[in-house]
Amino acid sequence: MRVNNVRNAWKITHPDSSLNRSFYDSSLWEARKLVAPEGIKQLIRSGVLSTSAVCVLAGSITWDRRWVKYEIARAIIDGRGLLTVHLNSINHHQTKGPHPLGLNPLAHIGVAKLQPNKRLPPQYYLYEMKLVPDGYGGVIEQWSRYSDYTAPVKKPAWLTDISVDYVIPLSVDAAEYDYELDHGHRNIGSWIDQAAKQAGR
Repeated sequence: MRVNNVRNAWKITHPDSSLNRSFYDSSLWEARKLVAPEGIKQLIRSGVLSTSAVCVLAGSITWDRRWVKYEIARAIIDGRGLLTVHLNSINHHQTKGPHPLGLNPLAHIGVAKLQPNKRLPPQYYLYEMKLVPDGYGGVIEQWSRYSDYTAPVKKPAWLTDISVDYVIPLSVDAAEYDYELDHGHRNIGSWIDQAAKQAGR
């Protein structure tokens, strides 16, 4: 319902200023999750084909959704801009109040710089933060190679470079906003535009 709130605001009264380029909503709906994994990947690839930036609308558990991660990964693979907009400050349709913000999905996807062959230049790969057993009955967070796309990627121009054998979360350089506190209804167009420009789109 919170996502619908944002999407309907764009459709009805999107306040583009003359200084910002217009934007179009290319959202994919979760009903599509019934399709086989390769079909979902193809759906996402075709859905974002003409887009310049991916705006991640973050709720409580968005950060842990496989296909959200894949759409973020596609933004890196295809050279698109990225930003996060938190939705939990919008009043819930049943409880009539806000909820604590969820984790930033862009903090759970990163780019690693690796150089397995010292005679060749380093390459960049996508990584994801996973919960793994700590050996004592608990779990810890650990960076792991992103399993849905294992080929090298080009480092985004907007992302800070790092030393070999390090991972940098996308959240380090991608913008993060709160839809209510940062007046998203008025500003989301400029946020998306800025992310696209940072990616050279």
